[in-house]
Amino acid sequence: MIDVYSFSKDKVSKGSLKDVADQSKICLVDVNKPTKADYENIARITGISETEIKEHLEENLRPRVEDFEENSLIIFRYPIKTEAAFETHPLTIIVSKKRNYVVVIKIKECKPLEEMIAKNNLEKIFKHGVGDLVYRILDKMVSEYFRILDWVEDESDKIESAVVKKPDHMYISKIFSLKKTLLFFHKALSANREVIVSIEKEYISNLDKKTIRRFRDIYQDIVQLIDMEETYRDILTGTLDVYLSSVSNNLNKTMKTLTVISAFIMAPTLIASTYGMNFNPQASPYNMPELNWVLGYPFALGMMLISVCILFFYFKHKKWL
Repeated sequence: MIDVYSFSKDKVSKGSLKDVADQSKICLVDVNKPTKADYENIARITGISETEIKEHLEENLRPRVEDFEENSLIIFRYPIKTEAAFETHPLTIIVSKKRNYVVVIKIKECKPLEEMIAKNNLEKIFKHGVGDLVYRILDKMVSEYFRILDWVEDESDKIESAVVKKPDHMYISKIFSLKKTLLFFHKALSANREVIVSIEKEYISNLDKKTIRRFRDIYQDIVQLIDMEETYRDILTGTLDVYLSSVSNNLNKTMKTLTVISAFIMAPTLIASTYGMNFNPQASPYNMPELNWVLGYPFALGMMLISVCILFFYFKHKKWL
């Protein structure tokens, strides 16, 4: 699907591909999930072959800047939320060298761009020319990274608080999911930074120097995003360590409790085992003479009780209970 927004006489209106040829108008050609006919139309107005356009829309394509005879091409990765997690996808921007148009092609929905268009403030953007339009589009993509990383920060804080209070295995999957998202972001942001550096080096000849200087702001934002992403990854790694330590501590507490219980059982068992030996008291005066004693049974039970009490107070003193 192709939507064309043309700017003329301080007013933005929805137009058609015919407006692209009009030098008096500045046009934004928004291409979403292009069909075969859309590829043909884009190739016709840009002079770039359909094959090359499709190649620059591959999912795993690394962001970069390319220069053609009549156009400059920018590939920039933007974030998108799916049901499973956050992902990044390529956004292809074609900037004409001879005419006043910008073509934006995407194979997945791009909410930042849709929001920028929906706000109905395109007049201010178009008024400053094609260069400012490209700057605004890229700046909007970078702002989306900030929004998502703010969400990641909130999620990390929640997980950290929950893990400290009550470690649960379900937090492991959340931690790894967030770390995977941050890893994808790191790769995308590092490559996007190279794109901005290329623009600053004037690899795109049809942007004026005043506009190019503004891209330094985007560069600084991307550097900040990379620092934030690395910080959040470290926090999540620390949270994972806290989880493993908590699980280990809980296991130690459980083992200590079982050991204490075993000690309580072991002392009476030892006494009972001793009096269960089959030595005949008639054969020797040393062979458990208390077996014939009237108070022998209460004596054995008393010894068992006393041994348990001694162990109880000992463990209490050691603060094992």
